[in-house]
Amino acid sequence: METYYTTYVCVDDSMDSTLDAKTSDIAEHLKVLHSLVSTALVQVMKAFEDIDVELAAEAGTVSDRSEELHHLVEGLVFDAVSKHQPEDLNLRRLIAYRNTSDCLHKIGRYAKKIVEIVEQCEGLDHFKELVSLPYLTELANTAIDVSMRALLEADLSEIDELEKLEAQSDREAADMFEEIAGYLNRRRDVSELAMYYVIVGRYCERAADQAIIIAESASYMITGDRVKLGLAYEGESASLLD
Repeated sequence: METYYTTYVCVDDSMDSTLDAKTSDIAEHLKVLHSLVSTALVQVMKAFEDIDVELAAEAGTVSDRSEELHHLVEGLVFDAVSKHQPEDLNLRRLIAYRNTSDCLHKIGRYAKKIVEIVEQCEGLDHFKELVSLPYLTELANTAIDVSMRALLEADLSEIDELEKLEAQSDREAADMFEEIAGYLNRRRDVSELAMYYVIVGRYCERAADQAIIIAESASYMITGDRVKLGLAYEGESASLLD
């Protein structure tokens, strides 16, 4: 995992201090932050599947690194704005980068919350095969990938696909919650773990929601207009991606 952490350093005075150079540097840090939170989500879901406290602790370390990097990105954005006083596209880009860092930071925190749940689950056994939760993690990471490409490549061509992913995440989570409610009606001995399933599923769903917010920032950066995404497929069936 160290390869994820050694790539981000502050720009010192000996490096190119132009606005373009600083903006490019921030973009590189965002790529690393993206990798960190995606790794944390995958690791912590595997830890929850196996109720593996050691793997959960490793995922928590990755999450902690993402928090450090978020604060670095935030500081670099504020520095670029104060020193260069950018306008128009340049200013919108920095705002979008700062908002994206905040979204990725929140996803890292969701992963850290799941770490705590894994620790509380030690000694428990799953009462059902985990299918929806790993799938929700996959949907979230795919949605984040799409939104990051929109931001860093200034390309909104995949936004429709992103909205489908977010709608699919909502539908999958709703189906899972309904399934768990059925278990609770039949078995009173699974209430504690069932509660954890619901909480973990909600964190995964929220991660996909953060991808929508990143894409909204990307759209504002590129067009200068505010948009509300995530509504195009609201309430449609789970077969959207078939």
